[in-house]
Amino acid sequence: MLFRLLLVLKTLLLSLFFSSFVAWSVPAYAENPKIMIYGDSLSAAYGIPQQKGWASLLQQKLVSEHYQYDVVNASISGETTSGGASRIRNALSQIKPNIIILELGANDGLRGLPIESMIANLNTIIQEGKKSGAKILLVGMKIPPNYGPQYTKLFSKSYLKLSQEHQIPLVPFMLENIAAKTNLIQDDGLHPNAIAQPLVLDNIWSKLKMLLKK
Repeated sequence: MLFRLLLVLKTLLLSLFFSSFVAWSVPAYAENPKIMIYGDSLSAAYGIPQQKGWASLLQQKLVSEHYQYDVVNASISGETTSGGASRIRNALSQIKPNIIILELGANDGLRGLPIESMIANLNTIIQEGKKSGAKILLVGMKIPPNYGPQYTKLFSKSYLKLSQEHQIPLVPFMLENIAAKTNLIQDDGLHPNAIAQPLVLDNIWSKLKMLLKK
């Protein structure tokens, strides 16, 4: 009887030892929080090597600044806000980001799509992102006056409006100090070249760092 009691106690102690070891070990395998870049060709390194795009440079900067985040670039060249709104739930489910850098709308503007629809689509993306618990950084754009001054003005103001309504930080213009300089733009006249990518990152970093935790 005594032997059986000792055996039970030994088994119980071993069980407690291993269970405490497993519980202690779990944090070592915890994933880093994720930053999801949700944009179009301006964020997808269009026309340049991927490793030279601002998204890749962001990952390098996070490491150098001792921030433990993983960057996931979910950007698609040619994407509109409509396309972004249609796939946001799936992207959130797969990636589970802690921070979303939302950079969409340029293709809507270049195609002259209705501003009201663009705002509604961005609103959907922001709401879904906030519902998931992610923090959101909205990245604004400006477009050429191809569709008249009123359209151009409404386009630019839409980002500020969304930022204020949802109380989220805003990068007013992704290509600030870049768009007007031909040496920083590719031959298509639209996309920033490799030389411009660190400048793009600077424009975004100034607002993004407020959302980061060490």
